[in-house]
Order: sequence, then structure tokens, then C-alpha cells
Amino acid sequence: MKEINPGTMESKKVASLYFAGEILDLDAVTGGYNLQIAWSTGWAAGKGAAG
Repeated sequence: MKEINPGTMESKKVASLYFAGEILDLDAVTGGYNLQIAWSTGWAAGKGAAG
């Protein structure tokens, strides 16, 4: 997560590379299946990629 802009989910190392959902390997109290993280990061990545 240190290498990802949390507002846009864009890589800080590679321009125009966005991450969302399970690829981020975030842990939550739900046992790893955190749908809210998947939806929220997907929305942020889409908004970031759209400009």
C-alpha cells in the first residue's frame, strides 16, 4: 500500500497502472472477503483512470 496512491489507487512507480480489490491483499475482520474494500477500491481506481 506504500506504493499506491490511496485516492486514485494508481501505482506511484508506474503511471496509469491501477489496483483494486483482492490484488491489494488487505486484511479485515471479515476473514479476507471484504466486499466493501473491493467495491470502494474499484470505484476509486475507475475514477482515477477516467481522469
